[in-house]
Amino acid sequence: MIHSTLSPNIQLFDVEKKKYLSQLSVNDGGPQDPLQDGFWYFGMRVYSAKISADGQEIVAGTSRTTNHSAKLQILDANQNKVVRSINAHENDINTVCFVDKLSSSLVITGSDDTLCKLWDIRAFNSNNPVGIFYGHLGGLTNVCSKEDNRYFISNSKDQSIKLWDLRKFSTEKKKVIPAVRVDYRMASLSDLQIERVKERMKTNTDDVSVSTYFGHKVSDTLIRCHFSPKFVTDQRFIYTGSSDGCVYIYDILSGENVSRLQLEEGNTIRDCAWHPYSQNIVTTDFDGNICRWEYFDSNKDDI
Repeated sequence: MIHSTLSPNIQLFDVEKKKYLSQLSVNDGGPQDPLQDGFWYFGMRVYSAKISADGQEIVAGTSRTTNHSAKLQILDANQNKVVRSINAHENDINTVCFVDKLSSSLVITGSDDTLCKLWDIRAFNSNNPVGIFYGHLGGLTNVCSKEDNRYFISNSKDQSIKLWDLRKFSTEKKKVIPAVRVDYRMASLSDLQIERVKERMKTNTDDVSVSTYFGHKVSDTLIRCHFSPKFVTDQRFIYTGSSDGCVYIYDILSGENVSRLQLEEGNTIRDCAWHPYSQNIVTTDFDGNICRWEYFDSNKDDI
């Protein structure tokens, strides 16, 4: 298992032995002292990291540094060092994921520059992505692959989730439509602003997304989204946390919000996880709660 904090370090933990094995650093020599001027704006920090299925490689997305670019880095877990690094985005890389967990070749990144990008780490030296996905009007908070080598989703500060086809992307650098001008850490978009986002998306001819889903709230933190599990739902749904203290579940095909799970006194739900073989969802929120939601079919007499 790996985890990171607001630092240039990634911690490698052995679950079976229940102990830390090593600390890997993505530091490229920039200022790292929290007391140093500019640290919180230009210091190297890890915002997202994933480890390959074989435990050999770690892919990490970092913060924007003094050269106004954010790095996508590949680390060798055994050698404890960065083996490949490129300037991948113009702003913080908040999220990374493998297209296929069993293969570490293709990686998706999402950034505060509003773009999703697809990378082939076997051709990293070219410094160019395989493709760019245009359409969001706010920074990305999460990307998640469907694991079918075809689709992925992204969550954004523009208050939408988008479904993308990996085969439909742009290979040219285009002018990005100005992002939503609201600091999501301090404020939320009003209903009027969200309606304006929807209208701008309708007229954005560069938007190559398959579908867009609105209803949940993205503020305070990097809200995560996921596909529902294949075994119990055939991945028919998308589900996400929300800053209004709810879990929203969307039907992929209709776009309808088919369910909203809410606590009596809800706070921001940053992440949630649907059990792969049973109808249970676990959520974590800003009040420090870990909650388990279970589905009961009222049409069955034995439940």
